[in-house]
Amino acid sequence: MKIGAGPVSFGVYQPSAGGPAPNHLMDAMAAAGYRGAELPPAGYAGPPGAAVELFARSGLTPVGIYIPIHFSDPTLLTRDQVGMEDALSELEKAEDGPRIAILADEGGGILLRNPARGDDPTHALDAAGFGALTDEVNRIAEYIRGRGLTPSFHPHISTYVESPAEVETLLGATDIDLTFDTGHIALGGGDIAECFESWRERINHIHLKDVRHDVLEEAKRRRRIDFDVWWAEVSVPLGEGDLPLREFLANLSAINYQGWAVIEQDRAPISSEAELCSAAEVQRRNLQWVSRVLEGLAGGS
Repeated sequence: MKIGAGPVSFGVYQPSAGGPAPNHLMDAMAAAGYRGAELPPAGYAGPPGAAVELFARSGLTPVGIYIPIHFSDPTLLTRDQVGMEDALSELEKAEDGPRIAILADEGGGILLRNPARGDDPTHALDAAGFGALTDEVNRIAEYIRGRGLTPSFHPHISTYVESPAEVETLLGATDIDLTFDTGHIALGGGDIAECFESWRERINHIHLKDVRHDVLEEAKRRRRIDFDVWWAEVSVPLGEGDLPLREFLANLSAINYQGWAVIEQDRAPISSEAELCSAAEVQRRNLQWVSRVLEGLAGGS
């Protein structure tokens, strides 16, 4: 198992100005002890190839890139595919990594105000709408494969592929594999051990995240719309939330999982070098926590 870092853990979500300089972000990841990471959003470091070059300078293996898409909105879908082209062009340059194109539904504004819908069908897609979504997923996944890259789908709260039932429907209607994010699966209503076992043959990438259910419930009760802020409060240091991550890592070790497990502790966007240093220290401790757990498992085997 290879452990990587995620840009969101360093407050980087968008290719817009205001965050840490690209070379400082990569250096911070490496200084925290990581040897691989997901690429930042397309355009963040410059034209395609710029981020991969900075990764090489920092000694980081590029693992993949996150590509959000409004699968159920034709107008926004067209716009998002333009951004996807830049992301895929960046990923094509990452010849020393697994080149995973991580697709995720972007949902809509109403879903940001109604996260973790569970079995409530009020804001879910109907059968025709979900069928249209999976058709687009299949089409884009095939296009990605045609470019020599590996597609993966990331279930995400506040989207149309959030609950275990929705993930099951997606898996039944597509041939794409999953990015299994422990935090999003749990907050979407799933048991991470049961879901991992059920979907194990369709998982090609992992995000390690710890979360607090009480923060989510409070955000729902107050109908908070500042998603970036309260979501950062949901995501906590590994081992300090509600998820049985030690057991999850033990399971990965037992099955000899050989892929990447990317640590994510989403935080609000940052705008200063001091905040970047703080984020790097938190992520250093997260990596140390995972390393201690894995060393303990190896010692007990």
